[in-house]
Amino acid sequence: MIRYIPSSFSWKSIILPIVFVVAFVNPYVEILQFNNPVIFMLDHYALYAAGVLIGYKMFKGSIYSFILGIIPAVFWHVPYFFALAAAYIDFRALCEITLFLGGLLAGSFIYKMSLTLRIISLAVYMLGDTLLSIFFILAYPQYSNATYRFLSWSPGALPAVGIAMLIVMNLILVYSIIKIMKSAMIF
Repeated sequence: MIRYIPSSFSWKSIILPIVFVVAFVNPYVEILQFNNPVIFMLDHYALYAAGVLIGYKMFKGSIYSFILGIIPAVFWHVPYFFALAAAYIDFRALCEITLFLGGLLAGSFIYKMSLTLRIISLAVYMLGDTLLSIFFILAYPQYSNATYRFLSWSPGALPAVGIAMLIVMNLILVYSIIKIMKSAMIF
């Protein structure tokens, strides 16, 4: 299903993933995540992206690894599981590990994807992330202490998360369009 390509290893290809992991998996940032939902969401992006980059550069997977890799990204954004990971360090550790591994699995299939499948995958990601960011901008109580008393943030803290998501999503979109256009030899 997934195999390591030892000849593809280079320190250069793992610098950015290491930076992402070190920036978000450290005691200071972990403490901030209990009270700041923006940092908590950026942690999700960083760890999943770190996994995707390593998976893309160093592993070769199948459509099955891609599908398995998407599951943690969806699972941890279901309100109850999102709240558990935001409020309890043991759930957060599980969240961070599975997001990283999910990214690795998903990234391992990207090199095999056709241009059409890459565009469809990007569109589905953009649709899902847009819906989630709208939930945050509208301050849906399911992602706050209005529904889950054990969370430390109120619905009023959520619009900033949605805005941060839109910014990250647009950066990913621009990067992806450039990569797709280069692979299609448009420029």
